[in-house]
Amino acid sequence: MKSIALWTIRFYQRFISPIKGYCCAYRYHTDHASCSTLGFRAVRRFGFIDGMIVLQKRLHLCGVAYRRFAPQTPRPHRHQRGDCDLPCDLPCDSCDAPNLKSIKALDCLDACSCDWPSREKRKKKNESKIYIPPRKLRAKYQ
Repeated sequence: MKSIALWTIRFYQRFISPIKGYCCAYRYHTDHASCSTLGFRAVRRFGFIDGMIVLQKRLHLCGVAYRRFAPQTPRPHRHQRGDCDLPCDLPCDSCDAPNLKSIKALDCLDACSCDWPSREKRKKKNESKIYIPPRKLRAKYQ
């Protein structure tokens, strides 16, 4: 299992990462090793399960760094983000089904919507306490 994980990470680093066009947010903001490099080292050193635990923690920090330091873009309006036009707040995928548009009983359903505001608020509240180290200062002439 360990060799398969190492091969998968190497494949990602060589073939997928150069094509996708952006880098690890944690690496960009702190100048530490990227998530894939840390994952490769952790799996090689600690084994598959413990290495994946280390990688999962780093990916969480990478997401926090991205949400904290990325430029804020305004959220699209309701009609631009793909919500359905029905009076209900069903998820976007279910509104595209042709048989659901004809059912009038769905008008009273107010089960969920495309965005999860309570989950986002909880995530942002907890993320403000997470420490992201500052960027390392590099020497001018190394």
